[in-house]
Amino acid sequence: KLHALDVHGGKMSYLSELKGHTKPITSLGFVPKQPKLLFSSSLDGTLAFWDTTTGKTARVLNAPDKAAFHSADCTSKAAAAGTETDVYLWDLRSGKGLMQLPEYHTEDVTALKFHPSSDAALFSAGGDGFINQYDLKQTDEDEILEAAINTEQPVTSFGFFGQKSEYMYAFSTMEEMGLYDLETAMPVVKFPDVREKLSASARTSINYLVDCHYNPKNNRLFLCSGTTSGGFLVTHVSKNNMQPMVALYNHAAHTDVIRDFLWLDDIEAIITAGEDSKICIWGPEKPKEDTAMNFKATSQAKAVTKSISRKSPYESSASRRTARRERASGADYKVRK
Repeated sequence: KLHALDVHGGKMSYLSELKGHTKPITSLGFVPKQPKLLFSSSLDGTLAFWDTTTGKTARVLNAPDKAAFHSADCTSKAAAAGTETDVYLWDLRSGKGLMQLPEYHTEDVTALKFHPSSDAALFSAGGDGFINQYDLKQTDEDEILEAAINTEQPVTSFGFFGQKSEYMYAFSTMEEMGLYDLETAMPVVKFPDVREKLSASARTSINYLVDCHYNPKNNRLFLCSGTTSGGFLVTHVSKNNMQPMVALYNHAAHTDVIRDFLWLDDIEAIITAGEDSKICIWGPEKPKEDTAMNFKATSQAKAVTKSISRKSPYESSASRRTARRERASGADYKVRK
């Protein structure tokens, strides 16, 4: 369902309901440079593009053999989606398939992202613990894999940070976090006991990690985590330390797990979405220069609630890829070519 959200007034108005997928949605986002075109991937094996002005599909891309899509991402010209082991790419303008990246993962492709500075640099993460970087300008299958980082844990999500997006953060199914240097494909630091450290610092039980936000203005990376009762903790992450900055909690706001958030640096606001069917807007208490951390979690937290229903041309060269992966699996990283 689509709603228009007035961040300043704390009001949400219904726009339309998008109907089409028959199984759970695995990724959602807007196509770059096309703010009215939304994409969604699903376990039903479709990658749908929605015109938000009409609520109808503008295009639907299908997985070969009806394979489930576990992840997807787009540039303004291309789309990528991941299945159990493969990644598929399409031309957005024509809808034609561009290429298949077969069996570079041995388990589900859980996350896909194009690099912010290059549409030719695609990254994929998998349940096999690897984060792969592909150079889409290459036509030789043996040259397209640029680097493979072995995180040693199944990866759930990742993102980029740094002035040139030269670093990466990644989360695992064990709620662990690692920071990596993309130039060398080497780990910068790993935080295997994130929840324990945050719980001790915040003096409350931190149960899960949500995602990170990078603020380019002050060049800082913030980790957002939560509690099962609706608490939300913002922590500054550096190479050597994690420093909790502020806890957002209000009895009138979330009462259950927070699944996602949107951080608006320009107006110093955070929007959170939870399993309690609430969207909450957290505003600044007293805006200060060069900071986005002074959020007030009291009466200024506006909860907007909406009830929702919950239900529960290709050729493989697997042997060459397996050999390359085996050479990488003995270390934390594979050195870039």
